[in-house]
Amino acid sequence: MSKSFFTIAVFAFFALAGLVVHAAPAGPRRVFAHYMVCFATYGEGVENYKREIREAQAAGIDGFALNCGSWHNEPHYPRRVAQLYQAAQELDSGFRLFFSVDLDNVDFILDMVRTYARHPAQFRHGGRVVVSTFGASGVPWKQKVFAPLKKAGIRVFFVPFFFPDPVTELPSYDVAVKHHAKWAGVVDGMFYFGASGLPAQLAASNAASTKALHKAGKLSMASYTPSYWGHKQSGRRYYESAGGEGTELQWKSIIETQPEWVEIVTWNDFGEASYVCPIADFTKTLSFLEPPPRPCHAGYLELSRYFIEWYKTGQQPAVRQEGLFFFYRTHPKDSVVGGDAPVEVREGAIEDVLYVTTLTNAAAELRVTTGGVAAAPVPVGPGLRHHRIPFKPGAQRFELWRDGKAIAAADGAAIEAQPKHYNFATATGYAYVR
Repeated sequence: MSKSFFTIAVFAFFALAGLVVHAAPAGPRRVFAHYMVCFATYGEGVENYKREIREAQAAGIDGFALNCGSWHNEPHYPRRVAQLYQAAQELDSGFRLFFSVDLDNVDFILDMVRTYARHPAQFRHGGRVVVSTFGASGVPWKQKVFAPLKKAGIRVFFVPFFFPDPVTELPSYDVAVKHHAKWAGVVDGMFYFGASGLPAQLAASNAASTKALHKAGKLSMASYTPSYWGHKQSGRRYYESAGGEGTELQWKSIIETQPEWVEIVTWNDFGEASYVCPIADFTKTLSFLEPPPRPCHAGYLELSRYFIEWYKTGQQPAVRQEGLFFFYRTHPKDSVVGGDAPVEVREGAIEDVLYVTTLTNAAAELRVTTGGVAAAPVPVGPGLRHHRIPFKPGAQRFELWRDGKAIAAADGAAIEAQPKHYNFATATGYAYVR
């Protein structure tokens, strides 16, 4: 069943609400990914970081925003950051890095910026060193950070994420206007860190933030969130992102509203299941992670390639590589797990379905085998199409057929009838026509 009408309806709302802003960005459009330095995805080491940079750059990502919640008090932070900068410099591929400050220690912040301000891999805008944040609104930025840096010959281009006051995760346009006005004398632009919300809510807050910033003459950095499940948080919140449908909705809002930059939230936050990095084997370098298991999220990254190109060029891309992308939970929504903390917040229309997105040049047929049972074949029209197929526990198989033969196929993670832990992290995957 096609869900294109859902996206159309949401954008009709944006247009009526006056949130669609067509403003040409200054300079090239850029896409970054929020990188959690606390997780060494493939392990520490320059070569492992080069692998991540190559994976990100292949999808159209221009750099990492390095989230640092500590610095010299936890030595793995400066050690890993040094390796990341070295990896980017040695690759010499144009990939850039900047800090997303997640701490209040002024001395640490100054040391971070001073250490890498003149590094070849440091991202600069208009000749100024880009600095972002997650929080840290209590830091006296102008007096204690920017002033001493300026004396040292370092000029900062500041694009932070600060929570509005009172705190809201999904600001409206009016809230965004007041929030940005409060910080107008401190910032050069602002970042909206989405994450916890349904795709339509995140898209609306992104649009509101961009409109408010552009009216104020400031740069806007929007966000794209593939999925969200805060299983380690108080409240254990889950938001149904509807696979490729939610991805398309958010990216199309970004394409329409034209923020100068976008930051994917996140590259590797395995604690909140919002990652897009294509790691599939967590047993070696991330074996310390608590249950439940983390599934592969490569489907989100691969599908985003299409929208990243669209956002950067301003033109809908031709389908150069046909394929399918799938997304689903690995247990039924009504599963009851004894001894595991319940999921207290469940937002959205949560269904026991496989979300499958197809991208084709010509008519084809989608065939899915779920739990050993072949679902009814689904005719697929050309272009980008979304489909929902009820799932059954067991093995999952996805195939794209044309002219009587399979032209793309992939197996997904098994769905458990009775899981050991609640696991609302999305299992994803993809298959291209070769």
